[in-house]
Amino acid sequence: MKVGVVVPMSQSDGPGRMPRWEEVRAFATHAEAIGIDSLWVCDHLISGPPGQPPEGIHEGWTILSALAASTSKVELGQLVMCSSFRNPGLLAKMAVTADTISGNRLILGLGAGWYDPSTTPSATRPTTASAGSSRRSG
Repeated sequence: MKVGVVVPMSQSDGPGRMPRWEEVRAFATHAEAIGIDSLWVCDHLISGPPGQPPEGIHEGWTILSALAASTSKVELGQLVMCSSFRNPGLLAKMAVTADTISGNRLILGLGAGWYDPSTTPSATRPTTASAGSSRRSG
């Protein structure tokens, strides 16, 4: 059996705020040190527990690439990547690059997108929520 964990990425994953990169990296390196087999990130534009207002979340590919450079053994993947967020050619290029950085540890999971707040047209409007605030920018 293999065991994987999702890294903290959103406001509800920490003490009421977005986890800082240093905290995400420490979580990942600790998980690797104790023998966890894989680390996973989410691919959402916004996040939030059911019935709660949307909240900020780190961008999955950016965090995944940083984890690829910060770890050496654990497999890395997305639970799952929404195929409608990115052009297929760009997506393929991103996956190949992250896999190269990781030393061939990438697990590529594709999905159609199920989290309605992230897949509706209003979700593409930039907000400061992605930076950890709940106010709209404009």
